[in-house]
Amino acid sequence: MSIPEQIKAFNAANPPFYIVELSDGRFSLCLPLDLLGNEYSGYCQAAFDEYAASVGDPVTDSFGLRTHGSGYEWGVAFREAFKDDPRIGRIRFDCEAGGFFCDSDDLSLIEEFGKRFRQITEEAGENGERVSDA
Repeated sequence: MSIPEQIKAFNAANPPFYIVELSDGRFSLCLPLDLLGNEYSGYCQAAFDEYAASVGDPVTDSFGLRTHGSGYEWGVAFREAFKDDPRIGRIRFDCEAGGFFCDSDDLSLIEEFGKRFRQITEEAGENGERVSDA
């Protein structure tokens, strides 16, 4: 299977996560929180809200914005999920407040971690568990 076909297959099977090939030959796993459509609005936010409540933080601030669940916290959750996997060192993070982004020169690694992380976060979100100790 070609690289574009691999990426297309991953993207079709793992929304709202998706992979893009970068111009430098690296591959980026993306979750643009600020750009998620209605179908994925608030994706796994319940788990971050549960975390906020567990540490005594308000779920929203005075402007009505969520206090937890930024792209940076998604990055913390990702690192935590794979902390015992030595390959985590091959991942470079470029998270922002409004999105989770990481990349590697190994497409298979990004695919594997992306699939596993999606499963972990969705299971945590469904069960009301924390996805982060950020």
